[in-house]
Amino acid sequence: MKLNSTLLFAACISMCTLMVQPASAAGKTSGDKEKNEEAKSARKAKTQSRNNTAVRIYPDLFKRVMHVVAKENEGKEIDFFVFDLEGTLMQHYKMDDGDHEKLSLARGKYIYRVFSGDEETATGNLEVR
Repeated sequence: MKLNSTLLFAACISMCTLMVQPASAAGKTSGDKEKNEEAKSARKAKTQSRNNTAVRIYPDLFKRVMHVVAKENEGKEIDFFVFDLEGTLMQHYKMDDGDHEKLSLARGKYIYRVFSGDEETATGNLEVR
């Protein structure tokens, strides 16, 4: 039984590694290369955050949740807001330094905004798959 679970774990890790590795650009024309670079920059824009010094956001490997950890914010409390693409408020958390929250959201794309008092300290996009 222990051997089967070990093999299953190893297979999962190898599949994740294969899915993460980028495809090689060998044998592609320059036009394909330009399209590929445009697609990469478009993907980066979807997942990048701006001024993200207030929170750390990462997905859970096994569950469909996102983890949010407040970074050191000079002792100030921050407000973490999650909106859907239509602008509807989905979740709101007040967080201190080091607080950890789990976002349980349905599949889709979301926007988050972080405020420290009246000042916006971070903003970005989330995608739950």
